[in-house]
Amino acid sequence: MDFLNDFDPSDDENEFINKQKTQNYPPFSPNLHEKFWFRDVSKENQPATAINEIDLFRVGDLFDAGNFEEAENILTELSENTKNNRTHEIMLIDSLLQCSIQKENISSTEASTCQQLLSDYESLLVDFGDQIQFLRTKAPLLSKFPPSEQLKNEFKSTVALLCQLCGSFENWQLFENGSQFLNDSEIYGLKMKMKKVLHYEIEHSKGFVKEKLERKLKKIEEEEKVLEEKLKKEQIELILSSLNIHREIAFPESATSAEFRAHDSRSKSKLIPKSDQSTAVSDFFKRFPFFSS
Repeated sequence: MDFLNDFDPSDDENEFINKQKTQNYPPFSPNLHEKFWFRDVSKENQPATAINEIDLFRVGDLFDAGNFEEAENILTELSENTKNNRTHEIMLIDSLLQCSIQKENISSTEASTCQQLLSDYESLLVDFGDQIQFLRTKAPLLSKFPPSEQLKNEFKSTVALLCQLCGSFENWQLFENGSQFLNDSEIYGLKMKMKKVLHYEIEHSKGFVKEKLERKLKKIEEEEKVLEEKLKKEQIELILSSLNIHREIAFPESATSAEFRAHDSRSKSKLIPKSDQSTAVSDFFKRFPFFSS
């Protein structure tokens, strides 16, 4: 068995390693695109996923450039000519509506198209997060439609429902998009409620977020003084009383409240079905009587 002493099993391993070392691999070259590579790239012989990606990049580019009409054309083509799952369809519809929101005015014809898109959008909602995004898109869109009494009521009800679901400062602020639908008493009450929510959110914020909220609070306090000049003392007292402005209370409807944690955004239990929405809206106007429903 002496021959085993002459056998070194590492010889084969070393030979294998040496062969590996001698192999010539091409040098690494990162696949870098130019900043606006998608503008001129050809879509010929590209797989469907690549074509969609190119189109979506172009939509974002057009949106940033303010070319909303062309962005809408691409989005419409994607919606009509590609097979989309629910979340992708929501993304396309929401993007189309965001283009309309950016316009100065929306014609009656375009408003009808947007209403149909809103109806399609609403039919796709399945959870709390979907409904929040839908309402946050619907509210500013309605404020761009040709004004009417029916539109005023729909706008108020939309933001009311949103604030019932999640009463963050950003959601309350959406009432200001439809300021043409609000009288001085409503605007004053809105400012006081926003001020109240801001105090809470500032208390639970830090750094640049807190500084940004504090600047918003200062602006509201300046607007408050102007509005107080327009209202009677009795009106102001009634509004402040309805808000319990002098009490230190928690804000269960605030988005920063523990009731609405991040993981709850996909909770199906918090979606308000259409059959219950009128009750939720009615409850909102009872809680905040300075709004005329």
